[in-house]
Amino acid sequence: MNGHFIYENLIISQHPNVDNVFNELIKNYKPNRILEIGTADGGLTLMLRNILDNNNLESNVIRTYDLNEQKNLKLKNKNIEIITKNIFNYPYSDLDYPDEIKDFIQSEGRTLVLCDGGSKKNEFRLLSQFLKIGDIIMAHDYAPNEDYFNKNIKDKIWNWLEIQDSDINESCLTYNLKPYMEDEFRLVVWVCKIKEQ
Repeated sequence: MNGHFIYENLIISQHPNVDNVFNELIKNYKPNRILEIGTADGGLTLMLRNILDNNNLESNVIRTYDLNEQKNLKLKNKNIEIITKNIFNYPYSDLDYPDEIKDFIQSEGRTLVLCDGGSKKNEFRLLSQFLKIGDIIMAHDYAPNEDYFNKNIKDKIWNWLEIQDSDINESCLTYNLKPYMEDEFRLVVWVCKIKEQ
């Protein structure tokens, strides 16, 4: 099971169908901004930038955080804010830069938050508290539970399980997060939740 492919000469550690599903999401949801945790090699970041641009959302910004400096000029020449720092404390009990993150998420309009860093369940838990009504939060390497992962995903579509429903149920209840494009994103191992009233 290959955990990546090449997108415009960048490695993208995603399921091959991720482009279609994110295109559908962005086309219909039209986020004003995207917050991405975990830039990695930048393939998904660039893909999201291109999807925004292709949907006439050229001015809508992507802000991406990673521990490692991004050296690829392909990302630096786009409307992407690349920030090299860890926004989470150790052991993921809080944020080191809560106002910076809160202000970005709570800016006017819709925010799409993507948790794809080193501790997706903690990223989801800590970032979901800042969502406005209508904002979406997502996390990668997801399956509803380990049994579902073993029966339907492992050795078939993806071999990594880093977050499941038991990790996010409390946040979903506390912040009224409901499934959004659940079936589509499950096929590319992402959980997708929208904050309702």
